[in-house]
Amino acid sequence: MSVSAVYPRCVPTRSRLIALLAVAAAAIALAGCSAAAPARPVAAEGTAAAAPAGRAKPQVVAIGDSIAFGKGVRPDEAWPALIAAQHGWTLTNLAVSGSGFVKPGWNGDTYRQQVDTALGLHPDYILIAATRNDRGQDPALVASSADELLGELHDTFPRAHIIGITAVWGADKPPATVATVDGIVQEAVTDVGGTFLDIGYPLARHPELVQADGIHPNAAGERIVATTIEDRLAPLGVTS
Repeated sequence: MSVSAVYPRCVPTRSRLIALLAVAAAAIALAGCSAAAPARPVAAEGTAAAAPAGRAKPQVVAIGDSIAFGKGVRPDEAWPALIAAQHGWTLTNLAVSGSGFVKPGWNGDTYRQQVDTALGLHPDYILIAATRNDRGQDPALVASSADELLGELHDTFPRAHIIGITAVWGADKPPATVATVDGIVQEAVTDVGGTFLDIGYPLARHPELVQADGIHPNAAGERIVATTIEDRLAPLGVTS
């Protein structure tokens, strides 16, 4: 219902008394209009004020391969999920099985597509893993991609903490090419001021920690990887 329907428009008359009464009525009408004027609902104000609290948990994005994705285990058992739970972070896991900086994953995506998705988010932390999947790729191409993608992440999120880790290998001895990939990613991460964690090979000589394919950690293996990462993070003061 409009204000004019509730408070009829006051029309001047020939009588001074009626005019005075009309002025008084208009004043009352204006007071009524002020009280009835549309205002931002209290709930909306509360929502706006509470928006920062809605992001009280730091946001973390994971970029990686099948091991970061958690192939063969539950999503909450993959090492990025375990790290996020440890710190009380909210995780967006963008990892794709088979992917790398250069090597396309099962869906044809490389880390390029994962980073493109991450650029549309608002992460406080970025986890990015070197991967065994790039070990057979041209090192120059891996270096070019790593430099480009890490540069984009840093330029877009200059306040985000970028955390890189070495490639996760299985129970057998890794080839030298894995160390080459690790070195490339380490340089790209540190060049943009990120933190790079050398976690070694925590699954080496522990076949009980990997799945039947000999590559992917089982749930216990993922926990070992996460614990090793935490051990490297602790001295750096990374907290929730």
